[in-house]
Amino acid sequence: MVHHNPGEPLFETQYTEPAFLKSKGYTGQVLVRQIQCGVTYDRWENNVVPERTEEKLWIERHAATQRILMNNAVKAEMPIYPFIDVLVVPQSLLAKYGDQMKKDGRLSILREKTQEVLKAQIEEIFWRFPSFDGLTVRHGETYVHDTPFHKGTSPAITPEEHAVMINILREEVCVKRNKKLFYRTWDFGYFHTDPEYYLNATGAVEPHDNLFFCIKNINADFQRGYPFNVTIGIGEHQQIIELSTNYAGLHGRSSHPYYIGRGVIEGWSELQDDDRKGIADLYHETQVRGVNIWTWGDGWKGPYFDSELWINLNEYILRNYALNPENDELLLFNQYAKSELGIKGGDIARFRELCLLSEDAAYYGQSSRYFKVNSWWCRDQFLTGINLKEVVKKDIKEKVLAEKAEAVAAWHRIEELAYEIQMPDKDNESFLRVSSTYGRIKYEIISMIWQMQVLLAEQELGKIVDMEVAAKLYNDFDEKWQEWEELKKKNANCPTLYEINNSIYCGYPPFTHSLQKLESIIKSNN
Repeated sequence: MVHHNPGEPLFETQYTEPAFLKSKGYTGQVLVRQIQCGVTYDRWENNVVPERTEEKLWIERHAATQRILMNNAVKAEMPIYPFIDVLVVPQSLLAKYGDQMKKDGRLSILREKTQEVLKAQIEEIFWRFPSFDGLTVRHGETYVHDTPFHKGTSPAITPEEHAVMINILREEVCVKRNKKLFYRTWDFGYFHTDPEYYLNATGAVEPHDNLFFCIKNINADFQRGYPFNVTIGIGEHQQIIELSTNYAGLHGRSSHPYYIGRGVIEGWSELQDDDRKGIADLYHETQVRGVNIWTWGDGWKGPYFDSELWINLNEYILRNYALNPENDELLLFNQYAKSELGIKGGDIARFRELCLLSEDAAYYGQSSRYFKVNSWWCRDQFLTGINLKEVVKKDIKEKVLAEKAEAVAAWHRIEELAYEIQMPDKDNESFLRVSSTYGRIKYEIISMIWQMQVLLAEQELGKIVDMEVAAKLYNDFDEKWQEWEELKKKNANCPTLYEINNSIYCGYPPFTHSLQKLESIIKSNN
């Protein structure tokens, strides 16, 4: 699955091509293109969206695009299961019937009119797009960034509401039309991660061969530092496990090395004491019927780049393990290095070392073993002013900063290995090297950010700040950023750089705010 960034241009990638996916052994494609917005509802109520309006014309044009995508998939003999945001509808329809669809001020599937609209939506989708093989239902997050004439949100929040909605969809999709329904459980701490909630919502629904529940493999969003999802392998329904190569855009989004294959399959280093650590532990779970791999997306912005080297590696490992769970991860890794990248001899061991170093160098370079870090401080392309008062209060400054220095040392080794490895494809070889240098500089910058944030935390907590250290850090940061800019200017294939003057969905202010505070402190002490 490719999840395009909401509100941004679509990704150009081979992973949106049905024929390519078919050649790799995939048995279905999840198309994320707002299929629900290609419905006029004329078959339900004529001209509920008025004729000769920009709204109607936009919907009809969107529908034409969906039919092109559908026909491309048909030619490739690739089953397609588009995302549908339930319930996003035309603004005209909502203006006319919104009050009848709401309960306690929000859209509710318990209202008769909401059920009527949902059934009409499903009916027209399969009338307009008869070759779609089913639907992938999203309810936890609703995006209308790319849909100027639509509004809506999830009409189901409680287990009872979900049961009603699933039963309607089961009847309309699975029973009446013999299509597949993939119902995603993703929300924020309820359906997705609470076994009691999951069983209450699904227990009121009779299993069907065409009905599947899609669950992220982690008991949270796609982040490390959380247990394996506790709702996997329970209940009576079939399940599909969602995996991401990008881990919520938290570790570079494949702009630099971050090997996730071993961690997802066997479990990350921080989960080794858990009973279930990775998807290898699901081999005997009868509910689990397959995986859905996110290759692009899983975030909001950048970094942006033109090589799929790191995406291809992680996707290959996850896909081939899913196709044959008896495969050994190391066997798959070496197979990829030899057959796909053409790496030979001792360079295979060097590539392995590089990738395994990246597992913790990328994670602990911006997180910690010693306290719970808010992962979103470094999401997508944004570096923010993470609050590190807890580090000072717990007196763990030395350990935490040593942890960052250790990660930087690992990145220097990664960069060294990258320049030793030879690849027959010189574009891959170049990106291997440039992206490794990119990662090394990024994590040197992050180490400096943590050092400066600790100084600011000490100052705010009334402790004495070493002004000589503060001034040196301030100047070194500027020099390191210039090194990053030079890398970008000298290499056309260098990913776009991070930002320190902006912060989107990160939870902290841009790091420039911290720089300004530190500069003010330094000046006031001169």
